[in-house]
Amino acid sequence: MPLAATLELEPPLPPRVLFVAMQGSIHAARWIECIAGLGWDLHMFGANDAPPNGNLRGVTLHVPMAPRDVAPVPGDLPFSLPCPPRPSPWRRLSGLAGRLRRHPVGTLRHVATRVRQVLAGRLNPAAPPTVPPSPAEAEAEDVAPPPPNYRLVCFTPDLESYGIPREGMVPVGTSGAEAWPMWSPPVLAEVIDRVRPDLIHSMEFQHNSYRVLEAIPLLAHPRPPWLVTNWGSDIQQFGFKPGHAETIRHMLNTAEFYSCECRRDLPLGRAFGYAGPELPVLPNSGGLDLDHVRSLRGPLPPSRRRRIMVKGYDHFAGRAMVSLAVLERFAGRLQDYEIVLYSIGPRPRARALELKASGRLNFRVVDQATHDEMLTYFGSARLYLGISISDGISTSVLEAMAMGTFPIQTNTACCDEWFEDGVGGFAIPPDDFETICARFDRALTDDALVDSAAEVNWRTVETRLDRNVIAPKVLGFYHQIFSALGRDVA
Repeated sequence: MPLAATLELEPPLPPRVLFVAMQGSIHAARWIECIAGLGWDLHMFGANDAPPNGNLRGVTLHVPMAPRDVAPVPGDLPFSLPCPPRPSPWRRLSGLAGRLRRHPVGTLRHVATRVRQVLAGRLNPAAPPTVPPSPAEAEAEDVAPPPPNYRLVCFTPDLESYGIPREGMVPVGTSGAEAWPMWSPPVLAEVIDRVRPDLIHSMEFQHNSYRVLEAIPLLAHPRPPWLVTNWGSDIQQFGFKPGHAETIRHMLNTAEFYSCECRRDLPLGRAFGYAGPELPVLPNSGGLDLDHVRSLRGPLPPSRRRRIMVKGYDHFAGRAMVSLAVLERFAGRLQDYEIVLYSIGPRPRARALELKASGRLNFRVVDQATHDEMLTYFGSARLYLGISISDGISTSVLEAMAMGTFPIQTNTACCDEWFEDGVGGFAIPPDDFETICARFDRALTDDALVDSAAEVNWRTVETRLDRNVIAPKVLGFYHQIFSALGRDVA
């Protein structure tokens, strides 16, 4: 057989993709899960020192470590080092002290949660745990966590040669975005040069895509093709902020590919200079295992559920204080309801605890929970309320639809691309308090509406959010990208 014919029969090499993403994000983990079993060479560089999400699998996670953390080995093998053994108790205390300096509020909440869990276990030792411990919790309890479904490789970046201090945050461009020194653009450039991916996929703009943009001029090798994915308010809100707008324009004029989860954001990408192909619009959070979702839904129809889910964001976009004001107006009719406040900011948290202490509203403040625990809460809730001046789909809306919870979401998200206003949920204005209250009132009293919405939304979830539906679309998404690059993919 001629050599040319033999070469034509050679199967293409599996593509090598480097994800620059938040390794602790359930959304990133579920997206990657769609292609994790294809035999592709998948890599990830995270955003910080947070533990990886328990659902992350099928990737090689590149972890920068300080020199004292990694034992020296002969030769230039920065990505063949095993991660160090579990630290000593003294080292763990030192690490806790460091986290307290960097993130005092979040760290104290985590410690308080663990103390409550430990005390609850001692007061009621016969009660079985509701979920298995996460790797971080297992470490805190001196229980060896199960082996991860990803590969860890560690390396020691030479921060001094990059001119990066070891303490404090490092600016990422001129937008005001920052990164920790060990996860700064020069360190990312080192990872890109060593991995030499066929594609860089950065998920989210401000923490990840901006870092790629700043790392590009530092590369020693030609830049790989680059895909940037818009998350949440990345372009709809930040695209019109000074500093960010210039960075986003530079980024979308540099990257070969741009993707988003709202059709609303396609023309925005073009307006900021993106000239590449139009990619499929898919949920950034990937699909759901609907058999598993069914197992977490409560037995009662939504009209008989006595729980309300409320997103607690109160920041540049979130308006949880408005949500609390709505609940206060209806306090007299909510005495039989438990209100679950999650993803919570300091102000809403403090106000919710005040209202609970006064007996006006029965709040459950959720500081930390697994994804299954959150789905279980949704699966026993009548309605969900989320108010913000900007968002993407809002994953909470999709989870509410999957769990039979009636969604009320501000129309600054693209929720209207998933349900019809007044049929599958309410798309409300963020700045009309009386309209928000009127919609909340109807969702609270119209049993037929919330029950019929659950049926309509489940049909949407089956056709548009089922993991078995989404995974082939994600594969086609990457096939389109590699085809545009002239690359055959098995």
